[in-house]
Amino acid sequence: MARTSAPTRLIGQVSEWTGVDAVFDPLEHVPPLLWPQSVRVYGEMRRDPRLAAILTGYTLQLRRATWQVDGTGCRPEVVQHVADDLGLPMMDAEDPGVGRYHGVSWSEHLRAALLMLPFGHMGFEMEAAIVDGRARLTTLAERLPVTIDNIHVDTKTGRLLGVDQQLTSPHGGTPQIRADRLAWYCHEREGATWTGTSLLRPAYGPWLLKHELMRVHAQANRRWGMGVPVMEAKPGTQPTVAQMQEAMTLAAAARGGDQAGAAVPPGFELKIVGMSGSVPDTLAYIKWLDQQMSQMALMNHLDLGTSESGSRALGTAFIDSWTLALGSIADEIADVATRQIAARIVEWNWGDQEPVPRVVASGIGSKREVTAESLQLLLSSGALSGDPALEEWVRREWRLPERESAAPARTATRGAPGQPTGGEPERVAAAEPAMVEPDYEQIRDQHDQAVREMAAQWEEQSGPLVEALAAATAAEVAAGTLVGLGMLAVSPALVAALAGGLAIGLSGVAAAAATGAAAELAAGGVTVRAELGADRRQRVRALAEATAGLIVGGYSSAAGRTALRLSGPDATAEAVAEAVRADLTELSRAKDGGLVAGQLRSAASAAQGEGRLAALEQAPDGTRFRATERLDANSCGPCRKADGAEYATLAAGLTDYPLGLKNRHCQGRDRCRGFLVPLLPIMRR
Repeated sequence: MARTSAPTRLIGQVSEWTGVDAVFDPLEHVPPLLWPQSVRVYGEMRRDPRLAAILTGYTLQLRRATWQVDGTGCRPEVVQHVADDLGLPMMDAEDPGVGRYHGVSWSEHLRAALLMLPFGHMGFEMEAAIVDGRARLTTLAERLPVTIDNIHVDTKTGRLLGVDQQLTSPHGGTPQIRADRLAWYCHEREGATWTGTSLLRPAYGPWLLKHELMRVHAQANRRWGMGVPVMEAKPGTQPTVAQMQEAMTLAAAARGGDQAGAAVPPGFELKIVGMSGSVPDTLAYIKWLDQQMSQMALMNHLDLGTSESGSRALGTAFIDSWTLALGSIADEIADVATRQIAARIVEWNWGDQEPVPRVVASGIGSKREVTAESLQLLLSSGALSGDPALEEWVRREWRLPERESAAPARTATRGAPGQPTGGEPERVAAAEPAMVEPDYEQIRDQHDQAVREMAAQWEEQSGPLVEALAAATAAEVAAGTLVGLGMLAVSPALVAALAGGLAIGLSGVAAAAATGAAAELAAGGVTVRAELGADRRQRVRALAEATAGLIVGGYSSAAGRTALRLSGPDATAEAVAEAVRADLTELSRAKDGGLVAGQLRSAASAAQGEGRLAALEQAPDGTRFRATERLDANSCGPCRKADGAEYATLAAGLTDYPLGLKNRHCQGRDRCRGFLVPLLPIMRR
């Protein structure tokens, strides 16, 4: 039982300067560095060559580190889900997985998150989609510091409440983007100052002086670099005012060059006068300022080779201290990614009591290049054994010829999820068929272009659907029969009209896919017809009708939810209809995510499968097939295991990849986009 003396409420507050309208660093004494003016100052500072080198040294090393999801103490299902959503491999996974196109890209997110170093803070708004009853993180949208208008903070706890953005800020007590939707990276936060502290803050003084001195040095070179022309009157002469003016004009017009010359007035002599006496060594001072900026970031090694002293041992000591700093920043980023992203993914799906996998970084500043000497040492010490896989990797990395003897046979067996199936073990022939690489970029672009065009067409044609549902909800509210809001329906003719528009787009992407698959076969000397038969055209039409029905059903559910939310005792049918109309219109405009785009992406993938299969079915007997997951945005575990599996027949491949694409064991949904590629019966010599 808890002791009664335990404090259960807070009395003080974190900072007297922190409120719901603005955040200040109470110890910052330089006005231009007070937020939000500081954002533009730091934006200018990071363009300085020395400061740019410092930031690049930090960011590239952190981006080059190994980032993983550590699932110690967590259920495998949870770890896989978080890893897939973040686009990260699981720690100690045998296969790191293949590349992907859709979903969150950790490398891009990390690159943007490191903007917290120059600006002090960097925010991201999270977006998720519900897929098969699970919330999947789809977007980590950048909210650049220059766009942030207000930062809302709890004055007692110092907890971040949310932020407002410029132009869209409500200017009230409620944040526009709440903290539970944000991942907020903050460097060296002190108290409630969620603006953080820029890595460049200690360099402000040297940077300011350096740029002033650079202008002075440039002006001095322009002024004194070639001397100043002077017209000097000879002793004993008494030049008139007009003669002095003429001499002054001549001196001002004097220019250097291979054709330059001058005729001086009588009694005058033209001289080129340079500076005399000692002057400040501006370049040395600028160099010292650069050294100060390197030292404040623990990057003294940047100055080695340009200073009067230094040694290799000293450079190693400098790099060691800098590497420790890099590790601390990596821990900052990993902690935010764990507590504000991974923890929320887990909470969305399993509640706040479920253990959360951690994001971790390793190998910072310690990546080692594999050389022949290092391999020899590892092999001779027994740390590595010369197995066939290692030999194959060495030959590939150093571009060495393959062995003349055949590689061990691969086997396709029916087994666990993600493993190739197809009956009894079928062994690859001793001489493997050649693989024609598909045009992955073309396949992806055809898919995405079709989705964009169908989404734009849907927005144009969905007006009658929106009006029909707005009228239906208004009628139910007016009649007081709220139970009808759960059974809203539209006319079959309206659904058929929408399906007709989708059928055109799906038929186009299916035909393009058939042409692409036929080209893959043609590259190996196999000619097939790149056309859809009557049965496949009918299947594409049915696919369009089913997709239209699913989207219309989603619209009906959305209209019912909106109407139920507003159906209070004072609600009018007109107000409910207008709210439903606004929500459904916004639903029609969503191109990147949500109901419409999600269904269209799935339909376009299925249509591509129909098209590819129309061509692949014509491949000659003996053609083998290989699974490829190269188009994946972020492969799930089963798809990573299936990547590269080979099948003796198309029928065997279709057991794992119905329609020739999408592994049936896939857990990544739209993130995974694998398909079958023909291995032509052309034997290698």
